[in-house]
Amino acid sequence: MSHSPVRTTVAALAALGVLAVGPAAAQQTVKYGAAAISMSHAPAMVGVVAPELFAKHGVKLELTDFRGNSANCVTGVISNATDVCQVGTTSGTAAIVEGANLKGIAVIIGPISEIILSAKAAEKLGNVRPNSPVTERLRALKGLRVVSSQPGTPHYVTLDAMLKKAGMSMADLRYRTLGDTLAMMEGLRHDQIDAAMWTVGTLAGVLADKSGVRWINVAAGEVPEFRGVPYVTSFALASWVEKNPKLAEGVRAGLADATSALRREPAKYSKLLKAKYFPQMDPIIWEDSYQQALPSFFEGARAPKAGWDYLLQLQSESAKKDYSKAAWDKVLVPGAQAK
Repeated sequence: MSHSPVRTTVAALAALGVLAVGPAAAQQTVKYGAAAISMSHAPAMVGVVAPELFAKHGVKLELTDFRGNSANCVTGVISNATDVCQVGTTSGTAAIVEGANLKGIAVIIGPISEIILSAKAAEKLGNVRPNSPVTERLRALKGLRVVSSQPGTPHYVTLDAMLKKAGMSMADLRYRTLGDTLAMMEGLRHDQIDAAMWTVGTLAGVLADKSGVRWINVAAGEVPEFRGVPYVTSFALASWVEKNPKLAEGVRAGLADATSALRREPAKYSKLLKAKYFPQMDPIIWEDSYQQALPSFFEGARAPKAGWDYLLQLQSESAKKDYSKAAWDKVLVPGAQAK
């Protein structure tokens, strides 16, 4: 049987991979904002160092780092400057309560906080040690100089809730807002602050030189009631999701695959992420942050209802507002709901 020259040429090009076929040809760019570049947001960062994980779902991430400014990340989505904002869940739910029409398309990670105490402060606490009951360790913070993120953020909301469980409040601390981790470590080393609550592993430098001690590790499950609480969620405008349902699901599926890859080949992705995003970071700090965070990522980038409901309860109690508009079944798309 004879073949036409055109058909023969097409077949040959396809065999050689010259023709653009398959998922790569259908890729759509998603303008993706991350509130910060840290292990809390690692699956999106994997989308840059291993784009093939997202490409098979028809997605190419164009990542923007908002350098810790959660409000700007949320504003970026509302103003259509970005398509998606990956941010502390409380920032998104607070915006929804204030009237923003947002949907959660993926849920990234659970509790990932820890409290680091300066070695000097720890020495003054007598019989209260890092292995004492959590309630005793919380009560030992009374009157101490403690820093963390601003009111309304996951760190702040969970710290507030922990203190209440111990019969205390934020007023029992000499609390101030600080988001610079280098300043936190220097403050702990030089007796300018007594304790800092931040993403686990980020302050590992003071553990390495023994100027600080790991006081309470929420990421490790030391506060069991926080298991399943969603710390970081990816939000998009409801109108964008309605217009791009397959693309939104592709983003979630890519993030889920990135999470699986981080756990399946931790050494490979640790090397890739450090080289791309943290080349100057102390290897001890990086590896501690990386290993401590891995267990906290949500399988499938989906959140359980109980954890979402509990976070809204904590947020409502802390902010003294009604968070019913941000309910699990109202805000999360079906693909992001863990059944």
